[in-house]
Amino acid sequence: MSYNLKYKNSIRKYHYFLLLSLIQKRKQISRAQLAKITQMSNTSVGKIVKQLIEDKLVIEVGKLKGVVGKSATLLEINPEGSYVIGINIDLNSAQIAIVTLNGEVIEQRNIVCDMKQKAENVLDQIVYSTLDIINRADPKVVEKIMAIGVSIPGPISWPDGEVLMVPQFHWKNVQVRAYLEQKLDFVVYVDNDVRAVLLAESLFGNMREYGNSVCLYIGSGVGSAVMINGEILRGHRNTLGEIGHITLDPHGAMCDCGRLGCLQTFICSSELEKQMQISIQEIYTDYHKGEYSAIRIIKRARDYLGIAISNIVSMYNPEAILLAGPMIQQFPELIDGVEDVSNEYVWYPLKDSFKIIKPKIGKNSSVIGASALVLNEYLRPTFETFK
Repeated sequence: MSYNLKYKNSIRKYHYFLLLSLIQKRKQISRAQLAKITQMSNTSVGKIVKQLIEDKLVIEVGKLKGVVGKSATLLEINPEGSYVIGINIDLNSAQIAIVTLNGEVIEQRNIVCDMKQKAENVLDQIVYSTLDIINRADPKVVEKIMAIGVSIPGPISWPDGEVLMVPQFHWKNVQVRAYLEQKLDFVVYVDNDVRAVLLAESLFGNMREYGNSVCLYIGSGVGSAVMINGEILRGHRNTLGEIGHITLDPHGAMCDCGRLGCLQTFICSSELEKQMQISIQEIYTDYHKGEYSAIRIIKRARDYLGIAISNIVSMYNPEAILLAGPMIQQFPELIDGVEDVSNEYVWYPLKDSFKIIKPKIGKNSSVIGASALVLNEYLRPTFETFK
């Protein structure tokens, strides 16, 4: 069922996907601008753009304003030229959606998953729901589905798509990619959910203009993802960014990982709930009431978040840091003044060298992020990707 794009096995595929990637990232761009950026000839750009239009991946949308002489025609991605299935697997639930090339969800299904079952049973439930959403979709949409992207918390092998360990799910060494490809007959990409969020914001949201960036994700745990020159960094075992388990206090509270004083013991919701013995919603209610214990623990969380940001800035020197996740979305008070806190701790030459960014994508960020895993692979203009 996989939708195979033109040039997938031709000598011109590199430039084909290079131009497609540039058009996607720039939103609107002319042929002349593409030629200038890529140093390709106008003739070569014109031929490839013609093919992109014939493949219905790119459309012409108007004229470039403010230019002298003949005005240039602008190009943009055709959102209905192709589609991606995004699947996000989270604690006790999964979201499945068909997503356009501009990140719009056109069909969606939310299901409850009992993670006490075997991993195969959960995946079978996801397979059933995915097939159902495909069968109910317009056949013209289904024939244009490129691939499936799956985002899951925890360390994932790349590109094999094996879930190495997710303690919350009781999953270990689960071959998610291989299992879903066999059952669904689509190419499947599986990666960590924080990378998916950063990719989604880089493709469709508030991080489009930042090629050097970091996503710091705070929910029931803490994770991060790093992008340098527009490329996601992965590390030796695809676990680069597991900042939640950096030790900040070797005599601190016990983390779920079994070690003491990990960063996430100071700022994630599950740890704050454990330490206060009430829900995170109750903690914030008490915070707004002026209860001392709630104010103290939220202030401490903000301080350690600022320290984490200062360390990230020193390690990766990003232009921008995206603060995302349920804790940020539901309780924005957590990051009030955090930029000042981080600048207080950061190495002086890097003070004020970065921006704190909030996400643009809302409630569908999980499945849009999963679809972004696919788009990132298809739009990466490297020979290695398309060999």
